[in-house]
Amino acid sequence: MSKRSYKRYVTKEKLEKVDKKNKDLINKFFSFKNMNLSDATKKNYESDFNQWLVFINEKYGDGLLSHEFILDIIKNDSDEMVDLIEDFIFFCTSELNNNERRIQRRLSSISSFFLFLRKKRKIKENPVDFVERPSVSAGEKIQVKQNYLDESQIDTIRRSLRRTGQKQLELYFELSLSTMARVNAINNIKVSQINFENKIIDDVLEKEGYRVTLFPSDRALKLVKDWLKDRKEMGINHESLFIAKYNGEWKQVSKSSMQSSWIRKIGKIVDIDNLHAHDLRHSGSSLLYNKGMALEDVQKLLNHKSPNTTLDHYIKQDVKKIQDKKQAFEI
Repeated sequence: MSKRSYKRYVTKEKLEKVDKKNKDLINKFFSFKNMNLSDATKKNYESDFNQWLVFINEKYGDGLLSHEFILDIIKNDSDEMVDLIEDFIFFCTSELNNNERRIQRRLSSISSFFLFLRKKRKIKENPVDFVERPSVSAGEKIQVKQNYLDESQIDTIRRSLRRTGQKQLELYFELSLSTMARVNAINNIKVSQINFENKIIDDVLEKEGYRVTLFPSDRALKLVKDWLKDRKEMGINHESLFIAKYNGEWKQVSKSSMQSSWIRKIGKIVDIDNLHAHDLRHSGSSLLYNKGMALEDVQKLLNHKSPNTTLDHYIKQDVKKIQDKKQAFEI
């Protein structure tokens, strides 16, 4: 069995670019813990935080974060930090080839840091609590993976949601699957942004102030019309498409609800306990590509800068289709 290869990511030059306030915050955390640990454990802690701080710095440098200072990110949008941690996990897995145990250790390190900030009353909650964390039993290898729904599973979900009459949940599923939008964008859709004539949802706020255009399916648009009709009959007038009652008042549903309870309900229909909101994005892009849509077009729908990102991380190849094509050229 070949060994997993690890990539060197952190360099002296990259560390020098990291926000000094972030470095100071981590140093205060180290002092708080007193670091009365073995040299090997100290080295692991330092490695975890160096990787994380460089990752944040590069995301900020690429314009994907409006703030680099950790406390400013949380102050601006606490859900943004949850997304950032999830992105970091995915980066460590797909780009750095970290194994599952290393991912688990990195999460533990970051969680300890946020517990320190909470004790110091810098934050109110630990963002890692809202991240799907891998677990492992003694002697068992854990897995960190993406889920790709196939057409049979999608059909099962559709039939179940329609039968139970969960209209908002059904709409959330169809919009997420057909537009392949991040949960931030789905959550931020305003009724006024929906253009039924041109079959688009325009100028939707995504992460870090980005504005995107979504291309929903005819099925999703029909569900939107049905939902708006129901709302009108109930006398609900609200700018947000997805709403919930909080203390007797209709408000925009929280993004955390979509990322947790909503997606879990969908996953249970097809016995996928670890289904994530991002999996609908992966599933939609993978199905479109395998049905014949050009990679460049899928890339544009996902708002990716590079087609390599789309192909490497968002496409599950149809093995049967590849095998059928290969047989035509068999040696």
